Amino acid sequence: MVFKRLIFKNMDLLRDLNVNHIGIVVPIDTKDKIEKSSGNSFIKDDIQGVSVCFVWDEDMKIYREFITREGRAKNYHLGYNHICFDVPSSEDMNLLHRNIIQSKIGIRLTLPEPSPTQQCNIVTFYKLTGLGILEFNIMK
Repeated sequence: MVFKRLIFKNMDLLRDLNVNHIGIVVPIDTKDKIEKSSGNSFIKDDIQGVSVCFVWDEDMKIYREFITREGRAKNYHLGYNHICFDVPSSEDMNLLHRNIIQSKIGIRLTLPEPSPTQQCNIVTFYKLTGLGILEFNIMK
């Protein structure tokens, strides 16, 4: 029952945030296939040591971020990895961070760092109980 309350509490934190993308880990050798089928190119993310490619999914009406399985992601399972939410400002992110930490519903995995992509600005990753890995894109 406590676990169920934590999940609902976590969902409440996210209710007003827009989804930016979902992150999907792929084998390195699929880069060419993804680029050819989507018409988009992978970009090197030197901070994370991976390459990423954003592709609009018309059926789901959301971007899929393909992440090569290397660098920080070398031990990640293939497939779904995270969901990214847009946070309007660093002030809003600070409030969200305090809420997550004080409520003991998750931990921060990375400090805010610049994204090399046009899809995101400053990003930070958290692991929330019952929800898994979440990325927050701090827009300003």
